[in-house]
Amino acid sequence: MSSAGVLTQLVTETLSLNAEQEWEDVSIFTPFLNDQALLYDYADCLAVQTFLRMAQLPFNVRQRPNAEFISPNGIVPVLKISKTLISGFGPIVDFVYKKGVSLTSHLSETQLADMKAHMSLVDHLLRHVELYVVWKHDETYGEVTCARYGSVYHWPLRTVLPFLKRRAVLSELRDADWDSKTLDDVSEAADKAFRSLSSLLSTKKYVMGDMPTEADALLFGHLYTIITMRLPLTNLTNVLKRYPNLFDFTKRIEAEYFKQ
Repeated sequence: MSSAGVLTQLVTETLSLNAEQEWEDVSIFTPFLNDQALLYDYADCLAVQTFLRMAQLPFNVRQRPNAEFISPNGIVPVLKISKTLISGFGPIVDFVYKKGVSLTSHLSETQLADMKAHMSLVDHLLRHVELYVVWKHDETYGEVTCARYGSVYHWPLRTVLPFLKRRAVLSELRDADWDSKTLDDVSEAADKAFRSLSSLLSTKKYVMGDMPTEADALLFGHLYTIITMRLPLTNLTNVLKRYPNLFDFTKRIEAEYFKQ
């Protein structure tokens, strides 16, 4: 077994053991959502909160300037239960499942596979779109990204750290063959994702029917963030407007889980 495989197995076994802990004093660590979090981070933080509300699991949100560095792998949000830290939407959903809480027990194997395929579409295709807009698009980087990412640091770190982060993300985009894409290419990729999700949702209340699943939480997190976060580049919002059922879905989830 490779070293990566051994590490994955150890992490999986550790989370399985830690899943036996009581669900008490659970915290979600996020960046400052209104001032610091970037498009994709805000979306994932909101998606996790939505998922836990759907699962009726209590938690506290703790906004921290160093949430990225609290995370074991730099991914936010971070769920803390006792001395265990779990970062990222997917691992948090898996951890909750290991505790015996599932939002998909009513689905058939075919439906579950279909749901996971569309979640992968959001998690990979739409995430690359968001990374491109935030870090590759010069105007967005200059007016929004640099200021938000560097907002919690003093000079010169507030300039240096966004520069270093941008270089790392551009390398990631280059490895994924996204670095050379044009804005039209990115808009087309976003349209492909929204069109597929709109078709899956159709006229249903939730993505998979009459009951919410983690797919609804993930989709809501990204759609709500794209609709509400102000960016100089409006391409994503303009593409999303072609699919009114996705707008209606976002309003329904917000009203059901966030309006008191």
